[in-house]
Amino acid sequence: MEEHETNNEPGWNLVVDPGNNGVRLDRFISARIPRLSRARAARLHVVDLDDPSLLLKKSSTVREGQRLWVSRPVPDQGIEYPEPKVLIDTSEYVVLDKPAGVAVHPSASRFLGTVTHWLGRDPHFGDTKPAHRLDVETSGVLVCTRPPTEFEMGRVFAEHRAKKTYLAVIEGTPSLDEWTMSIPLGFDPDSRIKLKMSEGDLPAETRFLVRERGPGRTLVEAHPITGRQHQIRVHLHMSGHRIVGDKLYGVSEELFIESRSRPLTSAEVVTLGHHRHALHAWKIELPLTSGRLVCECPLPGELGGLVGVS
Repeated sequence: MEEHETNNEPGWNLVVDPGNNGVRLDRFISARIPRLSRARAARLHVVDLDDPSLLLKKSSTVREGQRLWVSRPVPDQGIEYPEPKVLIDTSEYVVLDKPAGVAVHPSASRFLGTVTHWLGRDPHFGDTKPAHRLDVETSGVLVCTRPPTEFEMGRVFAEHRAKKTYLAVIEGTPSLDEWTMSIPLGFDPDSRIKLKMSEGDLPAETRFLVRERGPGRTLVEAHPITGRQHQIRVHLHMSGHRIVGDKLYGVSEELFIESRSRPLTSAEVVTLGHHRHALHAWKIELPLTSGRLVCECPLPGELGGLVGVS
């Protein structure tokens, strides 16, 4: 399955595999795109790329080898998003400063507000693709690979040879200047949020270093040795110092659930300490054949101001 844009229209290219020969169209689409229910799949516009005049309905049966274009609804139409800033642009890679609020890849609730959409709008970036991920609310350094280094870059990240450094503003003032968290992580079985992490069986290690102490808050460096989901946020929460603004690992996960369907109220922002979690991808170092890639992205003023850093 390939997701991209055709004539500025987002959607999916699907080729019917032998196992789905003769299956109803809506059932086939929902099976190939798991985040789509069969009911939602039935409402999508589908075109047979080899015979565009063919009328396809939800009850139509698909055949092996059939090439289909499935139009995707744009869930965030009309929303204005901040644009990434180009930090480095070479024939091998592009390094961006990803703003908070912009996702890396499309999801069920977001298409236009993604790095992949932003790259696809500009012919200069061609086949440039993000090489790793950052959470929607996390700002900072994002490396994108061009075709000459796509395979090599993929191996560097897969083999955990990329060295990443984050900056976070946390609640409270740690008693230590440096500490390490090595609590294994896994999905939280007691949470209503399927992606939430807690203590588990997967080895995880994060090293923390205090950069600056303020009145009631602290700026810390975070060095993830492993790469578990939400690792920095979870380990800081386990340390007793949640990240300012973190809805998922902060005050209550109910607030996170509420925020998915409506804006935060001013009172909720006050409770959280900020409108988004105060985590920033500050620096990345990658060992490449052509030479070591090192890039830093300054801490945004909105985060520095939370702890009194100019």
